[in-house]
Amino acid sequence: MNNQDGKPVTQPDKSRIVPMAIIFVVLCGSSFHMGIIFCSEKDKFLSIYSEKSIESHKESSIIPLQIKYISYPKCSIDFQDYTPCTDPRRWKKYISYRHTLLERHCPPKLERKDCLVPPPDGYKLPIRWPKSRDECWYNNVPNEWINKQKSNQHWLKKEGEKFIFPGGGTMFPNGVAKYVDLMQDLIPEMKDGTIRTAIYTRCGGWMQRNKVTIEASIILVFGKTNTSPKSLKCTTNLSLANKPATIIS
Repeated sequence: MNNQDGKPVTQPDKSRIVPMAIIFVVLCGSSFHMGIIFCSEKDKFLSIYSEKSIESHKESSIIPLQIKYISYPKCSIDFQDYTPCTDPRRWKKYISYRHTLLERHCPPKLERKDCLVPPPDGYKLPIRWPKSRDECWYNNVPNEWINKQKSNQHWLKKEGEKFIFPGGGTMFPNGVAKYVDLMQDLIPEMKDGTIRTAIYTRCGGWMQRNKVTIEASIILVFGKTNTSPKSLKCTTNLSLANKPATIIS
C-alpha cells in the first residue's frame, strides 16, 4: 500500500511486540516480588532490634552502677603554700624577658602531685555575702600584724573569733552610717536624690539604706543640676526623677 506521496507504508513488526511485552511483565513481577521480600525482612529486623533494646534496657535497670572510689593521700606540711602551675622553684628556669618567668608553667605529668592539700587548722567555711562584707573568720586569715597596726584606724578590729570591718578608716571614726546620717541631717534632699552631692565614703555603706552602688573608689554622686563632677568612680543605681546625673569620667 502507498500513501498520498506515493511512498510505501511500513507495517509494525508483530514479532517484536510479543517478546517486549513478556519482558515488561517479567520485570514488573520481579520488582513487586523483591519489594515484598524487602518489606518482610525489614519488619523482621525491626522486631529483633526492638527486642534486643528492651532486653538491654531491662539488664541495665537491674545491674547497679559500679563506682570505683579513688582515695588521694594528704599532702605534707611543705605543700601548705604550694600552688600548681606557679611553683617559684620553676620560675628560675625561664627567661626574664617580658616577665615570662612569672607566667604559669604547669609541670609535666610525671611531676604533678596527686595529693589533697588540707585546710589550715581552725579553718571554717567562709561567711556568705552580704554578711561577709562586714566580718570574716579570724582563723581563715590569721594576721596579728594587721590587727595591731590597723585596729586604731577603724578599718578592722578583732572581736572573738572574727575580724569586724566597721569601715570608714580615720575619716569616719564612728563608721560610715553615722557619717551619712549627719549628711542627711544637713542636706535632707539627699534622700530622694534631688541634689547632687559628692560624699567620700565607701559604697558598701549604702546597702543598709536600700541603695546599691558599684564600688570602684569612694565617691557617690546624686544629681539634678547641670554641673558634672570632674571624676567619678562610684555611682548609685537610683532613678533620679527623670533628671539623672550626667556622668563624666
